[in-house]
Amino acid sequence: MSKSLKSKIARATACNYKLNKKIVRLKCSWDEVEAILNGAIKKKKCK
Repeated sequence: MSKSLKSKIARATACNYKLNKKIVRLKCSWDEVEAILNGAIKKKKCK
């Protein structure tokens, strides 16, 4: 995740460290889900 996104999250959550960590974890896990979904769609299109 880029530093600019992390800084935007920090500003939005008023620099609450615990909340920042939870949001970053959620974002990373969602990126993994999107990658899996996109991979499945690409496999179907290639066939």
